[in-house]
Amino acid sequence: MIDTRAGNAGFAPGRRALRLLLAFTLLATLVGVPFGPVGARAQERPKPAAEKKRQAPTDAQGRGHATEPQGRGRPTVLIALHPGGGRLDPETGRPLTVFERLAARPALSLGFLGATQGQYSRRQALLDLTAGNRVSRSGYEPNDAPRFRIAKGKRGWEVHKWRKVVARAGSAPTDIVPGLLAGSVPGGAAFVGTREPPGLDAVLAANPDGRIPAVDIGRRSTLPARIERQLGERQLVVVALPRGTRGYAVLDRLLSKRPPEQLVVAMKRPPRSKLPQMLPIGIAGLFDGGTLTSRTTRLEGLVVTTDLMPTVLEWLGQPVPPQAAGRAILAQGHRDPAELMDLENRLRVVYPRRFPALYAVFIALATAALMLSLWGGAAGRRQALRVCALAIFWIPFVSLLCAALEPSRRVELLLMGAGTVVLGALCDRFVAWPRAPAIPALLGVTAYVLDLARGSDLIVRSLLGPNPRFGSRFYGIGNELEATLPVLLLIGLAAAAAAVPRSRRLAATFGIAMLVLGAAIGAGRLGADVGGVITVGAGAAAAVVVLLPGGVSRRAIALALAVPALALMALAAIDIVTGGDAHFTNTVLGADGPQALARTIGRRYELAWQTFLRGVMPVVTLVAIIATVYAWRRRHVLYAAVLDSPAWQAALVGGLAGSVAGTLTNDSGPVLLAVGVFVLAWATAYVRGDPRLAPVDSGSARTASAAAATDDADTGEFERPVRTGNSAG
Repeated sequence: MIDTRAGNAGFAPGRRALRLLLAFTLLATLVGVPFGPVGARAQERPKPAAEKKRQAPTDAQGRGHATEPQGRGRPTVLIALHPGGGRLDPETGRPLTVFERLAARPALSLGFLGATQGQYSRRQALLDLTAGNRVSRSGYEPNDAPRFRIAKGKRGWEVHKWRKVVARAGSAPTDIVPGLLAGSVPGGAAFVGTREPPGLDAVLAANPDGRIPAVDIGRRSTLPARIERQLGERQLVVVALPRGTRGYAVLDRLLSKRPPEQLVVAMKRPPRSKLPQMLPIGIAGLFDGGTLTSRTTRLEGLVVTTDLMPTVLEWLGQPVPPQAAGRAILAQGHRDPAELMDLENRLRVVYPRRFPALYAVFIALATAALMLSLWGGAAGRRQALRVCALAIFWIPFVSLLCAALEPSRRVELLLMGAGTVVLGALCDRFVAWPRAPAIPALLGVTAYVLDLARGSDLIVRSLLGPNPRFGSRFYGIGNELEATLPVLLLIGLAAAAAAVPRSRRLAATFGIAMLVLGAAIGAGRLGADVGGVITVGAGAAAAVVVLLPGGVSRRAIALALAVPALALMALAAIDIVTGGDAHFTNTVLGADGPQALARTIGRRYELAWQTFLRGVMPVVTLVAIIATVYAWRRRHVLYAAVLDSPAWQAALVGGLAGSVAGTLTNDSGPVLLAVGVFVLAWATAYVRGDPRLAPVDSGSARTASAAAATDDADTGEFERPVRTGNSAG
């Protein structure tokens, strides 16, 4: 076996700089997390429901909000859906968008409404509005919504194929009741339109039995009068506005005559499309001139379909059913249509750029590996392993950088591809093996923790973030980053402390760093990711056990197994104290008895199974398992170069433990396993790129025969150190 201890002398170059980087990383995370949102683009956090009751606007700057009518009359809600169209922009010659037309009306607080979770369909968006709850298309059986329509039957106006709609909702892994919105309003809702039979929009006024209590169809000229008449009879009225300028004229008349006790919700009618939608929405009554948000999204300018039901019912003074998953919409801050358009424009291009960015990365990696291998021989192949691995480690940081810069498509793909490879090559050139991963890993994790502390504004705009257009997650990190960041942090710590002997101090350093990351990922006001807490906790516990001077003992193993549970308890305590309103606190601690808790756990595993069955995921999962077993069985060969480094051992064991724990406890378990093993595979590639090693060749076989006879059989494929520009010398 090669003597890796001799190579530790090569760790000296840049040691002081790396110590400073590690200290800065820990300081930045410890300082950044407790103080919450910072920076110019930080978002104001909505107040809990108990604090927002009957709260009027507080000043002219728009910092207050109201969710209940301030007048003394009977509260009413008007939902107006506009199909779009209208006059052209005199400067550009293109039709003005619905958002631009809503922004031209100062009485409206502005935002965008996430239409569906996952794949979009017009019918599904409308059904989600009526139910106040939603799941992705794959959560239903059948997947596609029935092709319902509005028709007049024996009971009056009703939704045709409603029984199929209800039956399909019953197959979802959560309680979904179509028609719950109108059914929760005394007397039900009314629909007002201009054509017969009514369009699909009328389903918003349907009760849980599929019947629409009142439908008022007439000429366009009588539309305002008929709306006012229905508002005098019912508290909730849904209106289909005419297309183009006539519809906006009706909206202007409604806004000009709006009494204080009336809430007007104007939004774009869900269009026919297969692309994910963020529908423009404006609300009059919450607070004139504000920006819309909710505790569901915690993102300024974005709300979701499930938020409409609690908003309407709280305004009307009615109880919100337990099946409703959303939170009441709030209006806060200043009104900046240009900033909202920037957000929508960025989110619109995130998904279309993801796969091209992935292709750009692998093309750049393949090009770099080919060039280095052809020009550098055996040493070049080792260098290719190091450079490509470092390029992978740079991807999270560069992705966040692109979110801040918001470059053009070509520039972003260039940065994600060639940019990461260039950064990897520079790190390999100027930082001695095996310390180079500390630079991209610790910088990347620090950047994400700081952005989580300021509201994850950049994360949601990045290619690796949870794209809010798909309606599953609106802040914090997604499954890919949940699996990547803990492993990346462990690798960065291992690289920075590669030559440090096993000690309690080193174990404490790993533990504290992972604790900070876990707090940032899991706290409700930051990441609100319960699965991430378990992943980080398990990884931290395994790493600390490996680093303790006493080694692995029964007591240490028992403590390691208890760490994830203790982390969840700490998460709940932090969330309760800070009012973070995390999903874990609501669904687990707020569960109505053991049966409700069992249903919640069952749903998570059902979703995990559905994820496993999706597309090529069974094959990817099998490959990840085979790679893990192979690496474990051949660990003395694959990781021979770092067997004398406790930090690297802790990183590899901790990364694997965290990935496995996340897989077993997350509702997207197979994804976490695949991503975690992917990052660990590149860490293995970097370790195998040790510049002191070279394959045996025929010309040196005779010279190496004596050394090979005394080497361990498992490491016979290596011969002797080679001198490269990155070598220990």
